[in-house]
Amino acid sequence: MPDVALPAGAPKPLYARVKDFVVDKIRSGEWAANDRIPSENALGPMLGVSRITVNRAFRELAAEGRICKVPGVGTFVSDALPRFGLASIDSIADEIRARGKAWRAEVLLLRREAAPAAIAGLLGIAPGAAIDHSVVLHLGDDLPIQHEDRYVRPERAPGYLAQDYRRITTFDHLRRVAEVTEVEQSITAALPAEALRHGLRMNAREPCLMIRRRTGCGDQPTTYAVLTQPASRFEVSGRFSQHLVPTARG
Repeated sequence: MPDVALPAGAPKPLYARVKDFVVDKIRSGEWAANDRIPSENALGPMLGVSRITVNRAFRELAAEGRICKVPGVGTFVSDALPRFGLASIDSIADEIRARGKAWRAEVLLLRREAAPAAIAGLLGIAPGAAIDHSVVLHLGDDLPIQHEDRYVRPERAPGYLAQDYRRITTFDHLRRVAEVTEVEQSITAALPAEALRHGLRMNAREPCLMIRRRTGCGDQPTTYAVLTQPASRFEVSGRFSQHLVPTARG
């Protein structure tokens, strides 16, 4: 008898059910990035299938970028994470897809409201002025990757509230309608509030990265966003040119 039951559901080839088993372990966080997973020889008896079946499942999972095999060492969960650029802004959907994952989004809030004083100050408008507010949860393979809380000046981003952000990202719409020449952002690490942690399906003591970003054209701000993501599911990186002139020594 196998030690572990394969996922139930509609009939599938055994190798596809092995793939589903591995993907479920990764999505749940039980097998995290860079974790070593059971070998083909070990997983076959666990699931009651042949080594050949597991080998096909592993080959397809490796081709999809979900696992990587290191000869003589073992098989590991891929560490290919969605990436936040230090020197550029890109679509979170594109970043998730580039890592071989399926992007989808849940729109938690989309409305026009009176701007709180703190937000009004950041966007250069009067407290209580009309502001468009969206909250969107971005997922990769159904695992939460980023919680996006964004405020937008309506006159600088026409049609913001009319979009379906389950089909496109707020970035996609803003790129079409709002000119951006200035970006100001900061990154901090923190433990999220309980409600946010629950929504991101994070462990109690898992840290998150919080990116605060303000964009605009010249001295006219357009948007302010707080982007929160579990640190284990997101990468911060950047590449830029720098010219250092040696200091003359006397």
